[in-house]
Amino acid sequence: MEKQTTAQPSAYVQALINIVQKLPVERVVQILDYARYIQSQTIEDFGFLDDDETEEEILADEAHWDAQFAATQDGLKKMADKVRADIRAGRTMPMVFTKDGRIAPE
Repeated sequence: MEKQTTAQPSAYVQALINIVQKLPVERVVQILDYARYIQSQTIEDFGFLDDDETEEEILADEAHWDAQFAATQDGLKKMADKVRADIRAGRTMPMVFTKDGRIAPE
């Protein structure tokens, strides 16, 4: 991978700089924190990125996840039904956000 110098930023770096310059300080701090988190990750942290995995292993893994997902459908449907009933009964309140993306106080 070619390393970019600070004298010649890539198009991605310039695009990121343009975005960050327009954000409030709180958001810039969040981006910096996330960038540091990403920087600290290594490829080993992502064990699912295994190039040596066979097609059979991939298919078995997909079948496993499909079964796991199917097993949760009844519970998810019950939760969705309860939420819809709460909305119809007026037991919920809409979420209101401030301009900086935080939940507004009641």
